[in-house]
Amino acid sequence: MRFLVGFGIATVLALAAIVVGYFYPLTATAEKTIVAMEYKFLKAACWFDADWTTTITCGELQTPEQFRLAVVILHNDAEQRRADPIVYLQGGPGASARLHTDGIKSWLNWMRYSNTQRDLILIDTRGTGRSKPALVCAEYNQFNQQLLRQDIALGDELAQGYDVAAQCFASSVQANPQLDYRNFSTQKSAQDVRALMAQLEYQEWNILGVSYGTRLALEIAQQEQQAPQAVKLKSMILDSVYPAGFGGVQTWPQVLDEGMQQFFKGCSEQQECIKKLNPSSETNLVSLEQRFMQTLRNLQRNPIAITIKRWDGEAPVNFVVNDHRFLSATFAAVYNPSDWPTIIDAINAVDAQRSDLLKPLIEPFINNSMTSDFNSLTFTAVDCADNPVLTETDYTAALVRYPLLQEYTRDQWRYQLCHSLPSESPLVKSAPQIPTLLLAGALDPITPVSWALAVNQQWPHSQLLVREKVAHSVLGGDTCLLEHLDEFFNQPDERFTACAEEREN
Repeated sequence: MRFLVGFGIATVLALAAIVVGYFYPLTATAEKTIVAMEYKFLKAACWFDADWTTTITCGELQTPEQFRLAVVILHNDAEQRRADPIVYLQGGPGASARLHTDGIKSWLNWMRYSNTQRDLILIDTRGTGRSKPALVCAEYNQFNQQLLRQDIALGDELAQGYDVAAQCFASSVQANPQLDYRNFSTQKSAQDVRALMAQLEYQEWNILGVSYGTRLALEIAQQEQQAPQAVKLKSMILDSVYPAGFGGVQTWPQVLDEGMQQFFKGCSEQQECIKKLNPSSETNLVSLEQRFMQTLRNLQRNPIAITIKRWDGEAPVNFVVNDHRFLSATFAAVYNPSDWPTIIDAINAVDAQRSDLLKPLIEPFINNSMTSDFNSLTFTAVDCADNPVLTETDYTAALVRYPLLQEYTRDQWRYQLCHSLPSESPLVKSAPQIPTLLLAGALDPITPVSWALAVNQQWPHSQLLVREKVAHSVLGGDTCLLEHLDEFFNQPDERFTACAEEREN
């Protein structure tokens, strides 16, 4: 998931949550008709370079709305290969499966390391990666490029970004009706994934979903329960759980506040952070919070201009670091406790007016926001298609409950594009009858462990593992679990006991 504090281009690890809405009707007869008559999987030559000692199948899934979704199957050639593949569902929404040379290399390494002895199926969902048609807008890109070098107050930046993005969606659908935001919903992507599996030669399959991918997985399981297919969804591992009924714009004040408070406390207790804190200040919770808020005030008065190197070889970026952009970059770094000392370095850099010392925090922030592996317009399309807009009264109440950073969250409700792109079929909370392992990081600021706990308590077919020293994306920080995924996939109905830690349900 991605959280957007402001700064339209950044789409920094934004939170698109789904509120309990209306049940989405789906009959078995209708689903079978769609799969049999309207979806088609076509094999094609692979478009990337790879280790061709591995068997790889490439192709595209054609949908009823004439979307063409890139698909890559990395076959496991082990003698003891299991017949049930793993479908990986990436975060976002808007993130691609990285079906390019660098990405495939990473996936092959992941397969060797995890040793699941299963095929791995990857798909660029609608509006991501190589999928066509692409949701792109030259005016939106130009606006973001111009925005980078300007110091604009957050409210003005949000207002301008709203107008540009709204016009982009209107002109896109006028030029191509397929690009209607409702065609990018999680429900549509769930139908796509199910249709793909019905087209392939497998009898049963598994899902590994991370962050937004867990939300997509839950919708797939919901549809499977309502309209079973011949190919059976056997089990799921959901990492950093993001279920319907949690998150959304209404929770942004809470998520930002609690995420930053967790950073203030955790960093004040982390030795690497303590070493970097100014020796003249007390290294406790209050002083770090005060220093951070003072840093924001300093940048509001005196923003710092820096030049950032692009990782993709494009021309360097001139970027103005003001208060709300610094907050966005900080929240992006809060995801990983190993990056917390970098935040302290950046705070010290602002105190010293050292633009060069700001770069370790800002450079990843800018490059991750500009990568072609993420489409922020698709993020918005999915978010709005899935989520109803709740009342301003509720949002104002949240601001009152979480006042620390309300200066930066106050205008988020007013300028959410979903006012112009209303949801017509919101997702609903579900408890599908499929064996599932839930993974949660106790330090996760964006999909809090409380969400996974709530799901686990309501869902008798799930098991929950909480990793105490891990934040977002548990499998990215816990090699033991990654090495033992096969133990769950082999026997999903049995208690998963590998890598046991303090909290286990």
